[in-house]
Amino acid sequence: PGSSMEMLAEAPDGFWPFVEPDILNYGQLIFVTLIYALVLYQASNLISDGSELLLLIPSVAGIVGSVFLPILGAVPDGMMVLFSGLGPDAQTQVSVGVGALAGSTVMLLTIPWFIAIVFGRVPLDAQGEPMYGKLQDAPKKVPALKTGIAFGEPIPLLAKFMLLTTLTYLIIQIPATIEEENAHDPQTAVVPVAMTDKEARGESVYAVIGLVTCLLGFVGYLVLSVTLSSTDTVLAAVIDGIKSGKISIAAALEFASHEVKVGMTAPLTGHDKKKLKTIIRPFYHRYDHNYDGKLDYTEFVHLMNDLGSKTNKEKLEKTFIDVDKDKDGNLSFEEFADCVSEILKHPEEFEPAESEKIFMPAYDTEEEEEAVPDDLKNLNPKAQRRMIVLRASYMMGFGTCLVLLFSDPMVDALGEWGTRLNIPGFYVSFILAPFASNASELLAAYNYATKKTKKGITTSISTLVGAGCMNNTFCLAIFLALVYVKGLAWRFKAETFAIMLIQWIIGGLALVKPTQSLIYAFLILACYPGCLVVVYVLENIFMWD
Repeated sequence: PGSSMEMLAEAPDGFWPFVEPDILNYGQLIFVTLIYALVLYQASNLISDGSELLLLIPSVAGIVGSVFLPILGAVPDGMMVLFSGLGPDAQTQVSVGVGALAGSTVMLLTIPWFIAIVFGRVPLDAQGEPMYGKLQDAPKKVPALKTGIAFGEPIPLLAKFMLLTTLTYLIIQIPATIEEENAHDPQTAVVPVAMTDKEARGESVYAVIGLVTCLLGFVGYLVLSVTLSSTDTVLAAVIDGIKSGKISIAAALEFASHEVKVGMTAPLTGHDKKKLKTIIRPFYHRYDHNYDGKLDYTEFVHLMNDLGSKTNKEKLEKTFIDVDKDKDGNLSFEEFADCVSEILKHPEEFEPAESEKIFMPAYDTEEEEEAVPDDLKNLNPKAQRRMIVLRASYMMGFGTCLVLLFSDPMVDALGEWGTRLNIPGFYVSFILAPFASNASELLAAYNYATKKTKKGITTSISTLVGAGCMNNTFCLAIFLALVYVKGLAWRFKAETFAIMLIQWIIGGLALVKPTQSLIYAFLILACYPGCLVVVYVLENIFMWD
């Protein structure tokens, strides 16, 4: 290669800061690749830090993990997919974009999830549940495999949505497989350009259908996230009112009766039961006068009297005995929750006083308050909120601009490495691209996990599942738009199968194992190299694509 001035002269513009990677020697290529990766890493840091600032704004805190981080995290992957398909050799170069998309999806569902479990784990109690808020009661030394995490109710719902959006790949993959079989010439391993064009024409309609479906899925995910956030905000306001003594037990149960679906015979299950438990937990502490973690019969009678029970003494005793499932003479919180759900089924048996108002004592929960930056602590709330929004907007905006500027040269550099090492661009970008473009999710997963609270873990995992949804909708929509506009043939059967397989494994675990011990961290981590193995075997042994 020539001098630096000669290389600059070969650039499209004399002031263009990037050079074509094919004119660089190995030392120069290593240098520019590291520079691009460092800039993308710092840009991701800005996005992560800016989004965490938004947690200080109650009205948007609930959607930071499930909306802001996944959308902004999807921008680098989307841009890599876009730029990989805009060059003159788009059909070949787009494999770099596919690698970035597949690597991002799989990496985000494995490595950060592993980080969340390893750094967010707490001791598990005798029932196998994490001891959030009770770490002071945990044994001094706990075997590593007896530690774990648990996440909240939104995760299974988001996981179901992620699994549903994986089906968008089939809209293009099924017709692409048919077109590929029809165009395949068994006499040659090289597919002629004419056959590629024929495949692309046959797939174009399905690319448009898939594009529209992806966009609908993207909008659906945003609506779902905002709806979940709105519900959480209302519930949080009620809990704050309970703690401050502004809401009585009667008023809280009236709210609960509207919020949960109580059948005449069936017990509460799933989301409704968890919501009810959240509402009534402060009152459980209120009536536990001796603070032994249980309600005895006297405390139970006190609760029933405050509710305005019209039941006689004999029936109260029978109710207590019926609810006391383990017959230890006390009500655990689970038994108390079952009792309250029964109360909600028969509101006619209770007449609380109109003026009743029971004040709640302060008690510790497992959640932590987000720390306000030191330089903003002395501002009044209105000015503080304004500065937080401005600072977060600047950090996320500047970070996103850097991502947009450096994604294209990063794609070119990764493609050049694949060419020089005689390794398909897919594998190079699968391994390298996600760690530069998705550092925000890695850092966010770590930061939320180190809080060692259920809320922090739920936010961390919702970020990762949300990123999967974004890649299945936002990024895939960009890819399908390229397939249609540039006339590309979809030849990524092995990659599609691997992406869907890993998402179904991780999503399935999220649905059936809301509490995950340390052993699951290593099983999840194994899916990352496992995905590459699956692609390699399908392409080189089963000769897919």
